[in-house]
Amino acid sequence: MSNQLFKNFPEIQYTLSTGKIVTIKDFFRKSTIEQESVNSVISYTFYEIQDGERPDVVADRLYGDSDLHWTFFLVNEMDNYYQWYKDQVTFENHIKEMYPEYWLTSTNSSDIVSSTNKWLLGEIIETGTQQGNVISVQPTFNRIGVVGGTWNANDVVTGKVSGKSFTVSSVQNGSDGVDHYVNSEGHKRNTSTTGFTPVTYYTHDYEQNEKARKIKVIRPEYIRRVVSEFEKVMAS
Repeated sequence: MSNQLFKNFPEIQYTLSTGKIVTIKDFFRKSTIEQESVNSVISYTFYEIQDGERPDVVADRLYGDSDLHWTFFLVNEMDNYYQWYKDQVTFENHIKEMYPEYWLTSTNSSDIVSSTNKWLLGEIIETGTQQGNVISVQPTFNRIGVVGGTWNANDVVTGKVSGKSFTVSSVQNGSDGVDHYVNSEGHKRNTSTTGFTPVTYYTHDYEQNEKARKIKVIRPEYIRRVVSEFEKVMAS
């Protein structure tokens, strides 16, 4: 149906649930596509993705054609497959990959970045016999993200390259670090103040993932017409 059309899209790598890596077309760089003629014939409904349902599975369920999974990305605010809803196992793996093992927090932002020097990404951090590597530097939150080692409050940590050193005031697991602060009206900010409560990385990503569960889809009775119109737009 649309296989020839998609040969003009860039390619990206996509990992299937089996672990197999396949090359697919990146349909999502569509800023130059004039979609008005497509949108004029689209009638939408909504679908709630269930755990384990990949885009091709949903397309087959709705349209009887797994190749039509690209239409979900055409009509939703998703730029790539990695924004698709993640089941719990996939979500937990995402959390482990995205965030450091530990956040080591200081009482002063100058302990993280100062006018004379700063912690460096990738440098070895040590205290006594413990060593790890710095993978994130966040002076806004007075902290560095570290992988490796075992860390405790009151440890004095030192960077082997930067020479930066501070006494750890608190240690958090990576996903328990503060992503932002929010008040009762939903306003966000990066620093703590009265009326604002912390939102962790885990909570933020979990909420975003749950929002991604409900997607807009083209009604099955209109799908063939929409695809035909899309092909016309892309061919012009």
